Amino acid sequence: MTGKHKAEKFIRYIVILAVAGCGIAMFAAAARTKLLPASYLAALGGALALLAGLIALLVRGGRRVRLCAGLLLAAPYIFMTLCGFSLATRTEGLLRDSVVTVSPTMPPAPTPAPTDEPAPEPEPTLEPTPEPAPEPTPEPEFPDVFTIYVSGIDSREGLVDLSYSDVNMIFTVNRTTHQVLVCTTPRDAFVLVPGTDGARDKLTHIGNFAGIDLLMETMESLYDMDIDYWFRIGFTGFENVVDALGGVTVDSDYTFTGRDFDFADQIYTFNEGENVLNGDQALVFARERMSFPDGDLQRGRDQMKLVKGMIEKLLSPDLLNNYSSVLDSLEGQFQTTVPYELLAALVRDQLADGAEWNVVCYTMCNCASGHQVTYSMPEEGVLYVSWLSDDDVAQAQDLMNRVRNGEVVEQPDIYTNLQ
Repeated sequence: MTGKHKAEKFIRYIVILAVAGCGIAMFAAAARTKLLPASYLAALGGALALLAGLIALLVRGGRRVRLCAGLLLAAPYIFMTLCGFSLATRTEGLLRDSVVTVSPTMPPAPTPAPTDEPAPEPEPTLEPTPEPAPEPTPEPEFPDVFTIYVSGIDSREGLVDLSYSDVNMIFTVNRTTHQVLVCTTPRDAFVLVPGTDGARDKLTHIGNFAGIDLLMETMESLYDMDIDYWFRIGFTGFENVVDALGGVTVDSDYTFTGRDFDFADQIYTFNEGENVLNGDQALVFARERMSFPDGDLQRGRDQMKLVKGMIEKLLSPDLLNNYSSVLDSLEGQFQTTVPYELLAALVRDQLADGAEWNVVCYTMCNCASGHQVTYSMPEEGVLYVSWLSDDDVAQAQDLMNRVRNGEVVEQPDIYTNLQ
């Protein structure tokens, strides 16, 4: 190959590469910046494709070689041309469909000829009515007087559904007069069982075969009243409640010793007068009956003293200011239908006025003991039971009614007329 031919071939390659590079660079710039309209892009692609084809004709070689070279060079520009025309067509259609333009040379719309008919009055523009601000959700209202049935179950296995109910109390609370009346019913009270056509059983047994609902129904039937809520707690929960309160102070009628039934080697001594008890000690104090001449009746009185001490501790400012954390620490220790909002309302009221509450306790004292066949355990034969005095029940009803009616009641002498 002569030097002239080599130079021509070199120049030809340079020109082809330069044209192709310029076309690719222009196409990339137009695509990235979108500065060129679609129609210009199509025209530029077509021109570059034509130029690439002409350059390919100058390539030495056969006709097929030149044709292939032309197609390879022109392909990107042909693609750019088709894309440009497609974009131009789509853009024009979108503008035509979505934009209405008015030419500045367009003659004004003809004014309608005047008529004798009055022009219609424009319709008043209705200003949007502002939506009223949402009213704050009112706090639920609770009655000023309510009753709670408290059942202390004979279980250390947690809050099982069925268990003997060793503690049975009715709390009557009057928020207006700041009075709390606590009436206790002996566990061995031989009572009518609702829904059994007059059958009787020990009160504690009802919790073991039927649960809290029938227990509460039994108490309602016994005292001819409606009970609003119930509260249920076991031995372990009771101990934890006392410990969460920081212990309680009780005034014992006797000096006596009591044994922890779960730890037979643990014996506590309680002195006549004031005693400060932790959870385990309080449970032993509340369960002891063998040390007293009237057994279960004295146990009921001691339970009353313990409850009174717990209420007084609950009303202390330190606990009221931290009642939420105390409740959180006792999660899972008790069951209740008392609404949390009611507890919060009581705490707020007490913190606001700091009123002193009058806590009155009443327990059945004139019970007669005996042995009877019970409804739930006939196979056991006769069992020890207590017959409630009609006078005791009537006095409990009278005290409850007086507290509900707003009267101030005094602590009755629970030692009078003992048999």
